[in-house]
Amino acid sequence: MGELGADVGESCVVEYDDDCDERDYCVPEDESAASKGDYVSLLDNPERFTGYGGPSAHQVWEAIYDQNCFTNVSSSVEPQAASELRSVLAHDPSGETELTDSNSQCLEKRTFYRVISGMHASISTHLCYDYLNQTTGQWGPNLACYVERLHAHPDRISNLYFNYALVLRAIGKVRNALSSYTFCSGDPDQDRATKSRVLSLSDAIISGPKIYDESMMFRDSSIVGLKDDFRNRFRNVSRTMDCVGCDKCRLWGKLQTAGYGTALKILFEFDENVGADQNPPLRRTELVALVNTLDRISHSLSAIGSFEQMLHGAGGRAAGVTAGSVEARTTELIDDGFPDNDKTVDEEDDATMQEVMLIWNTTKWVMAQWINLPTTM
Repeated sequence: MGELGADVGESCVVEYDDDCDERDYCVPEDESAASKGDYVSLLDNPERFTGYGGPSAHQVWEAIYDQNCFTNVSSSVEPQAASELRSVLAHDPSGETELTDSNSQCLEKRTFYRVISGMHASISTHLCYDYLNQTTGQWGPNLACYVERLHAHPDRISNLYFNYALVLRAIGKVRNALSSYTFCSGDPDQDRATKSRVLSLSDAIISGPKIYDESMMFRDSSIVGLKDDFRNRFRNVSRTMDCVGCDKCRLWGKLQTAGYGTALKILFEFDENVGADQNPPLRRTELVALVNTLDRISHSLSAIGSFEQMLHGAGGRAAGVTAGSVEARTTELIDDGFPDNDKTVDEEDDATMQEVMLIWNTTKWVMAQWINLPTTM
């Protein structure tokens, strides 16, 4: 110890085994010297429209939605789903917000679906916001794409807000572990600055209201084994992302899948009241993915706000979409590979929009803190 210099921590030189820890929710990237992976700049390779679509892209999303099916859960748990979901989202004290669950799915299944749907919605938002006009060669927002993929489906936007609450809670919960975490870029000054910024982000989150309560999940004795099933199914999602045929799409898909997997690992496997050595190891790639996933969600919410201003402020004229075409499906868009038939949980539209407004109102202060932080670390 210490032979590499006082500023080099042990986590800088340890090569983690790329095999899954039993508490991992995604397949970790191999960072060993023998790995065949390449390092790329996320700033130089932004998430945007690539033209990737067709049967290959559809098969990936269909595998994620359809092939990750849970085993049957005791029906004694299912009627509690709606009330428990209200607790998870820490709804307003007035009790005015009502959530329905006509499908009577258990809370854990609903959460799994919403994480996937919210990730899907975030990716769709980025593709629509940074879209290539193949006639002019210019990049910019495509309002018709937004109307088609998101505005006409409020449940997708609701799930995006759900993911925002979930990832915020994870970063807040891991605050104590981050205080002893060793950042290792090779530049001690940069490492100290990075640590300070990450801790500032975590402090800003935990200083506000708790809008996600993970303690409501996996606590019923009748669903023993569901947590393992949940974890294994999300690992399947991370494996499925390896099948994406577009390099840039695979990069951002795997990054965000790892980010959500890290968030789930922190929420369901970490104890924020014990030392870091008693919790699962947090790899460098997991922390990078987690913070960048929060950035992607934050950017998605900002882009949705811009789209809504374009749609309602200008009547949709900025992109050739009239107010009367909001409910119409556009057929001239290039297929981006996402399935048209989302597997919804049959929430009522009015309850969905109430939930959107609820989460938005309780997280305004976090967004104010977020925009004051540096955009890169």
